[in-house]
Amino acid sequence: MKGLFRLVITLSIITPVTIFFGYIIMDEGDQFTAEHYMVSALGTVPLIFALLVKFLMTGAEKE
Repeated sequence: MKGLFRLVITLSIITPVTIFFGYIIMDEGDQFTAEHYMVSALGTVPLIFALLVKFLMTGAEKE
């Protein structure tokens, strides 16, 4: 279970960075808009959920 959480957290950290740079490349680096920041922020939602589930499951593995 630890390996699964590590994988999910790693992918969740990489996702917003990839989205942010993807938008810059697609937009040819012209300008940063609110859309860039909004999509990057929404990309962190899986990380928050993964950390929340990991926190809630820490007690379940000990029993």
